[in-house]
Amino acid sequence: MKVDLVAGVTPVPLGSVDATAAELTRLITECRGGDADLGVPVAAREAAEIVHRASAGLVAVVRQPKADPALLVGVLAATAAALVELSVESDMDIRETVEGRTPLGYPVTFAERVVSAERLKAGEPFDCQLQAVVADPDRPRLAVFTLSSTTGRGWLAVSAVFGRLVASTDFRD
Repeated sequence: MKVDLVAGVTPVPLGSVDATAAELTRLITECRGGDADLGVPVAAREAAEIVHRASAGLVAVVRQPKADPALLVGVLAATAAALVELSVESDMDIRETVEGRTPLGYPVTFAERVVSAERLKAGEPFDCQLQAVVADPDRPRLAVFTLSSTTGRGWLAVSAVFGRLVASTDFRD
């Protein structure tokens, strides 16, 4: 499977957890104009550990003017059951889904996920999340993409970049 690295998507190396965490820290700090709080390296390390456990094939930072950076993760899953393991956050509810086809004709489902009502009521911090699942009609495999932003600032702009990347999914060898 391949995707086009559209403008605004900066891939992160997946050679090791340390390399992934270091590059995530650098990119997020750069996106914030060099001003990153001390939590950025910790969050980058946690994200790197998660994506390596999930055997992600793509990890990237999505950047757009006037938007906070968002994390993009892509995983190739062999079965629908693997989707359960790919959930980034278990206390999020699906708010809306949209189904369609990519330009190459692959079935795709987008799901906007929001934090649970309990977390909202408690005033806890939350993130914006968009997931897309592209199915390969010729083989039992799915490409699962997740876009996540901890602030939601500029969410529409980074979501548009996400949509362009997902639309470029190609399962042909």
